[in-house]
Amino acid sequence: MEGGLRGRRRRRTAMTGTTGSISLRRRAVLSAMATAVLPGFAAAAAGGEVIRLVIPYPVGGGTDIIGRLLAATGSERLGRAVVPENRGGADGLIGIRVVAQARPDGSVLGISGIGTSVTLALTQKNMPFLMGRDLEPIAHLGAFGNLIVVHTQSPYPDLPALLAAARGRSEPFFCGTPAQGSPSYITLRYLCTAAQVDISSVSYQGHGQILNDLLGGQLDMALLSVPIARAAIEAGQLRALAVTSAERSSVLPDVPTVREGGIDDFDASLWNVLVTAKGAPEPVIEQLNEAANASFASAHAREVLHTAGVEFRPYTVAETRAFVAQEGERWRRITRAAGIEPA
Repeated sequence: MEGGLRGRRRRRTAMTGTTGSISLRRRAVLSAMATAVLPGFAAAAAGGEVIRLVIPYPVGGGTDIIGRLLAATGSERLGRAVVPENRGGADGLIGIRVVAQARPDGSVLGISGIGTSVTLALTQKNMPFLMGRDLEPIAHLGAFGNLIVVHTQSPYPDLPALLAAARGRSEPFFCGTPAQGSPSYITLRYLCTAAQVDISSVSYQGHGQILNDLLGGQLDMALLSVPIARAAIEAGQLRALAVTSAERSSVLPDVPTVREGGIDDFDASLWNVLVTAKGAPEPVIEQLNEAANASFASAHAREVLHTAGVEFRPYTVAETRAFVAQEGERWRRITRAAGIEPA
């Protein structure tokens, strides 16, 4: 694999730097929209009653945008300052562990994605926390798909052509994903099992590196979330072959789903839920659920979410708990079928 990748590094294009600036501009706009200071935020902060909202990833990503949007809009709904706190590292485990170990009074919240909620527990033997045992889901914060993307100069016009090429090629076919155990990595293994194809995963620390190497010609394809890949697609640098969610993305409506590409019943949506430490009083959880739903239903929030490619509809506390439980069972079946064992 290393030899093949080194050989492909010679084919870097001049477009890599451009993508970085486009992504930074889009993220700056989204962050500015999400952190617009509302009158209620200042009043709540002056009262000294603070809720910590742990965002388990660095500033600027899709989860950060969602978290800062909730902090800005939720403060007004709750009458308390909701203060975002980025605690990145270990695929989100460091930040969400802070939430799991907090006092169970609803004063420390977290944005937990599919990884920290479900898939990491299926791929790691020694999880520092578990959903349901240490964490309580409060509200669904929207979903979005991964995109199967290639360079615009790639010879593959659609997903069936790419899968056919991967089946027929003697040398390895490379796909960039975050670390093994990440939702994108499991999605790739899910795709390989469902399509009966062998694609080699190349693990990266961040999506920016994946994007750069895909544009540079070192990768045949990549799995990138809609918020991450959208700017490069709109700039004509990447071609999206399919979205892994069950439905098409509202911001990229021309991109077909994997199901439409011939893989029946395929669904690998990404999502976030609001969580707190297990044992928080039920009235507090209900209040937080209502505040989150009302916050994300506002016109300002819907604009931010749509721009980020996030599909949102309100869930009750019971619906959120049922959703997380169902996703846990569904992804357990997927990982077993793909032969993924906890390590």
